Amino acid sequence: MDPSGSRSLRILLLLSLAFELSYGTGGGVMDCPVIHQKLGQDTWLSLTNEHQINKSVNKSIRILVTMATSPGSKTNKKIVSFDLSKGGYPDHLEDGYHFQSENLSLKVLGNRRESEGWYFVSVEENVSVQQFCMQLKLYEQVSTPEMKVLNKTQEDENGTCSLLLACTVKKGDHVAYRWSNEAGTHVLSPANSSHLLQVTLSNQHQDSIFNCTASNPVSSRSRPFDLQKECWQESSPEPNSWIPYIVVPLVVIIIIFLVSIAMIMMKRQGKPNHFQPPVEEKSLTIYAQVQKSGPQEKKLHDALADQDPCTTIYVAATEPAPESVQEPNPTTVYASVTLPES
Repeated sequence: MDPSGSRSLRILLLLSLAFELSYGTGGGVMDCPVIHQKLGQDTWLSLTNEHQINKSVNKSIRILVTMATSPGSKTNKKIVSFDLSKGGYPDHLEDGYHFQSENLSLKVLGNRRESEGWYFVSVEENVSVQQFCMQLKLYEQVSTPEMKVLNKTQEDENGTCSLLLACTVKKGDHVAYRWSNEAGTHVLSPANSSHLLQVTLSNQHQDSIFNCTASNPVSSRSRPFDLQKECWQESSPEPNSWIPYIVVPLVVIIIIFLVSIAMIMMKRQGKPNHFQPPVEEKSLTIYAQVQKSGPQEKKLHDALADQDPCTTIYVAATEPAPESVQEPNPTTVYASVTLPES
């Protein structure tokens, strides 16, 4: 390295350190311009402090940029060091940054939380040294506000309604809230950025739509809210709002009635088909009388002397199975048979 160049760089570092210490120990930190940027987006920081530098004529430009997370920090982080006499590439460049030598600007990539802080810049040009600082503040964009009724008091005697409203966001930091009516009139002063609003309306109040605006330095979102509808929606129901209270019970009754009818019909039609009694075999009894031929033995004749000379024979004949389901009536046949004489 050129001894003169090394000496100049050491001088630049000493001047930068003295500059940082003067800002860190005094009240000059508040003089650093604040740059508001969105979290997660790239940001370009100019390192010339609005002074034009003719690089084509002057080849001895040296730049040193350091960063501190707090104004009173004694140890700063080196971000970039650049010497134009050595070419277009910086001697040192921290991760998460990009240096552009054409316009002497520093690009913060992605705007991470660790990139937020105070940036101190020292620019050495020949025998002059420029020193300045800037504060980078990053903000998350706010989401659309959500409205919620925390308390409701309704007085029927004088027809008034009092509401306590809350306006909140799910995303966003350093959020300020502002309330206004439909005409755009501010309900609350700018100094009062509360997310709560206490308001009282009458039933004759015409201007009942209020807007809640949530904002921070990089974004703003609004949402309207109809207070009159919230107050008197119970006392003045919408047309045909009674229909569900009648239709639903009626449909239930009709369904129960139809199910009962179907069950009765199934019981009536299903009984004959479930069981068929078995057909019992029927028999016919035939009574036949047979007359004895003559006297046999004496004892037998004496024993049967007082009995009827005819003998009855019982014959059981099985009837063939009937063709029809109906049961035939039993028929009794009486036959008299005369025995031949011996």
